[in-house]
Parts: sequence; structure tokens; C-alpha cells
Amino acid sequence: MIKICDAIMGSGKSSAAITYMNEHPDNKYIYITPYLDEVARVKSKCKNIGIVEPSNKISEYDFKKIKHTATLIKRGKNIVTTHQAFKNYNDEILKDVQRQGYMLIVDESLEITETFELHTDDLIILKKYGVVEESKDICNILQGIYKGDVFTEIFEFSQVKNLLNIQLEDNEEGDSSKAWMLSPKLFTSFKDIFILTYLFEGQSLARYMKLYNIPYEYIGIKKKEGVYRFSENTEYVPEYTHDLKKLINICSNEKMNDIGRNYYALSKNWFSKNKDGVNQLKNNITNYFHNMYKDIPANRKMWGSFNKARNSLKGKGYTTSFVVFNTKATNEYKGRDCLVYAINVFMNSSEKLFYRGQGVEVDEDLYALSTMIQWIWRSAIRDGNPINIYIPSKRMRTLLVEWIDNVSTNGCYEIKRNKTIAKQI
Repeated sequence: MIKICDAIMGSGKSSAAITYMNEHPDNKYIYITPYLDEVARVKSKCKNIGIVEPSNKISEYDFKKIKHTATLIKRGKNIVTTHQAFKNYNDEILKDVQRQGYMLIVDESLEITETFELHTDDLIILKKYGVVEESKDICNILQGIYKGDVFTEIFEFSQVKNLLNIQLEDNEEGDSSKAWMLSPKLFTSFKDIFILTYLFEGQSLARYMKLYNIPYEYIGIKKKEGVYRFSENTEYVPEYTHDLKKLINICSNEKMNDIGRNYYALSKNWFSKNKDGVNQLKNNITNYFHNMYKDIPANRKMWGSFNKARNSLKGKGYTTSFVVFNTKATNEYKGRDCLVYAINVFMNSSEKLFYRGQGVEVDEDLYALSTMIQWIWRSAIRDGNPINIYIPSKRMRTLLVEWIDNVSTNGCYEIKRNKTIAKQI
């Protein structure tokens, strides 16, 4: 069974997972996290269950982490590793996972799609010779054994990923790229799964679960005598949530915010069609950093937008403080307390049409809110310290204000989920 622990940052999700592993030592675990420091923390807190981090520095395994991982799983060892390493698990490894009866703990929601440079002509060739079969924009590799050279990478990827015939337009390195999507085997091979996240319904993994009809249920966190544990019901809300209005100071200057009053202002299309608007936005950002917060050094500033908009918006004193708009899963910027979020987030149109074509609805506002909150929580707010932020898009600013009002007042964020009202803690 897949259990989604959907709880606001600072609720103790990872601590509850560590408690669970230590209190249930007879199970076999694979714990994946995007944070290298979290890998070290899990190892130090779970010494009694002998949890191991696969290494790429062992000659016995040809200095390959995946080979070390395969051996550890065959031996039934408990493992802590990164998201990226987990995505490379192949069919043979997953068969051993299933045979050993592993449980999976996913710290932070996984990104289940990634771009892949595959020219349309190559895809045509693969289809012509019966290597690829396409159905509803999902391309299946039909021949499992390949000994050639030209398409080696495609066949290696296809062991744990499906090729989607869509373009990830938001990938700044190449709009013509195709997309790989993780195989559902990565989830169906485990006995049980815990996913530790926040605003799950706004994330790609939720849409993925619906796409493949993988059932899941929600759980919460409880705290008793200083110990965090999983709970069937939501029983714990971090104290800081009641102070969010004090901790997050949103720029309310009408003249500065006028640029984003249109619903689609600062969207990707807006940046490509509004040269004058982009110049004005740059002036606004410069004004915010140079005049409104002129004494703040660059190492305390953080501003985000599309990668392609970076050069158009950068300026003296803040250029090096750029952090792309959808950054998450890093502690690198937790000292930043003067922020600008210069973007209006919408889902990639091809990806959105793909999901809708498969009968999976998309909540664009929740997606935008989830993306923005993850970015904001890279900053000083993650340690409970106050931040100042300029959000020129009225749509994005409204989403954040409504979220803050809801959470700070009720300790929760209410959204429509499967035609019912559910609480996100």
C-alpha cells in the first residue's frame, strides 16, 4: 500500500520515518532522499538496523553505485540513497526488491519525467522497424535485447522508464526534447511505500499515480513526548504555522505590482512577447533590491524566474543570486531572506495535454502554489526565520496570500480532492 504523508515543512515527516524504521527493525527498507546531508542523518539515526549507503568508490563494483546497490539488495540490506540513484533501478534489481519484500520511503516527492534528446527522425526509424510501439503518446520499447551501438542509451533507459511522445517546453536546454517517464514497476515492486511530501495533489507524482491507477491513501504526523510518529489522522501542526503572516512579508507596493495584474502576466508567453514589460520588470527588481532593501548583501538575496529570462532580468548586486523558479530539495539557500519570485507558473502545455488525454485532470493553481512554496522554502523561512518577498504576478501573489491565511488561521490548507475537502497539514 502507498501512504502519502502530506504535511507542511517542519512537521517532522523524516523524523517519523526514522522512528518507524527503528521501531520496526524486521522490515527491509530503501530510503531515498534528495539531500546528501539527509543521507548522513538517516545513517546516523538508524545504526541499529544497519542501513547502508551505496557507493561509487568501490573497485569490486567497477566504481558504479548501481552495481553496489544491486548486490546490497540481493543480500537484503537496508539502504539509504538519493532520488537520482533510485531512478536507475533496472528490472533485475526490482525483481530482487520484490523477492526480498522491501519497503520504500520517499523523502520529498519524486520528479517522474525528465527530458531526453531524441530526434523525431530517430523515433520514426524505431517505429518503422518495429522497435517502438506508440499508444496515446506513450512509446513502448518492444525489443528488450539490443547489442548495437546507436540506440544503446534508449534501450538502457527503457528498462525502468517509458518514452513519452511529448515535448517538455519548459526544458530550457532544448524545446524539441522528448520525455522519459519512470516505469510504474519502481512503485509496484515494493511491499509498502511511504511518500513524505507537501501539497501532493499539485505534484507530478500524484498525476502519475492516477495515470497508472496506482492506489494511495493519506496519513499524518503526531508528536508525543518529543517523538514524531506517523498517524492515521492529522494530530500535529508545527507552531510556526500560526506566525506565517509575520514571517512572510509580501511586497504590497501597488506601483511595483501593477505589472502583474493581468492573469497571464509573467507567464512564459508573456516573457517572449513583452519586451517593454520585461524591461519594466527588471527595473522593478532593481528597485526592490537597490532601494527598498539596499543594505542587503548578495548572499542574502534570492530571485527566481525561467532560465531563459535570467539574462533579461539580471542586474548589478543580484545577478549571482538567481535560483531557477522550480528549484527544490536543497538547503544551499537557507541564509537568503530577501526574495523575488518573478514568474507566473503554468504547467507545460504538452505535458498538461498529455495527462488530460489520458483522463487525468490537472489543477494548475495547486501546481503553481506547490512549485512556488517549494522555491520559497529553500530560503531562510525553512529555519523559521522571517523573509521579505516581491511577487509581481497577481495570480501567484493571491495564491500565496490565500495559502498563508488558511494555514496560519486553521493550521491547514483546504483543497478539493476527489470531490471532497481534505486538509493539507
